[in-house]
Amino acid sequence: MPQLSRREFASLAATTAAPFVFGQRAAAAIAAQDVIDRIKKNLGSEWKPDTVDGVKAGDPSIVLKGIVTTSMATLDVLQRAVKADANMVITAQPTFYSRTDAQAPPPPRGGGPADAVAEPDRVFAAKAEFIKKNNLLVFRFSEHWRLRQPDPLARGIAESLGWTRYQSSNDPLRFDLPALTLEALAASVKKNLESRGGIRVIGDPRTNVRRVGLLPGTTPIQASLKMLPNVDAIVAGEVREWETAEYARDKVFAGVGKGLILVGRVVSEEPGMKVCADWLKTFVTEAPVRHIPAGDPYWRPAS
Repeated sequence: MPQLSRREFASLAATTAAPFVFGQRAAAAIAAQDVIDRIKKNLGSEWKPDTVDGVKAGDPSIVLKGIVTTSMATLDVLQRAVKADANMVITAQPTFYSRTDAQAPPPPRGGGPADAVAEPDRVFAAKAEFIKKNNLLVFRFSEHWRLRQPDPLARGIAESLGWTRYQSSNDPLRFDLPALTLEALAASVKKNLESRGGIRVIGDPRTNVRRVGLLPGTTPIQASLKMLPNVDAIVAGEVREWETAEYARDKVFAGVGKGLILVGRVVSEEPGMKVCADWLKTFVTEAPVRHIPAGDPYWRPAS
């Protein structure tokens, strides 16, 4: 593993010496693995043998001091977890930038020898070293969290937007709002989800909106095709641009008054991971649990 210079490592992985403890630690000791076992027991569905979920870094036998949930275990979130005296981080998304969560860059694709390996990368190395140095356990909890019904990610967004009282009795992903324009809806979503710049909108800003569908996380075009005829607008996390986004653009061009608001995957899943923290508190009492948001990774340049 390549070593960073003092200055480089300090920039990427520095922590504040004095921790800010976010709760009184209970006297009873519990290992991180015990929490993982309780998650599986309380999930309400079978744990799949083939899944992206599971331990991504660290030793599950560590004695638990505190738990943090987040949509993305960024280096910033990891630092804040350490300062909060937490040593288990439960994340919705990968920690090492790929589905496999390998702690090194993927090998080059195409044109190289079959046994080619990627060059070491200092960011990968620094993040892995930070986790090891601070004795953290990183656990991904994405596919199985979304198996719970109603969808905890949609519930989280609805709570953040103040929409729970508008939820349709026929469809838990649809909300019947007081009439407003697409522009006003986008502004409200941006404000309440604390989006810095990642939000993007397709549709005429003047389009009247009452029925809105939620598709947090990443969404295949099939889900959008099923939902769009029954709503005026969809608020989604991320989509393949050449699928749902272009379909929505052509639909609007054809004169159909619809809207598509994309807030980004991380932002869309953040409220649902706060719901996860609340859920964990119902069966983990030996250590404090809190949510630390990763925040919107994007910013918008001045026009």
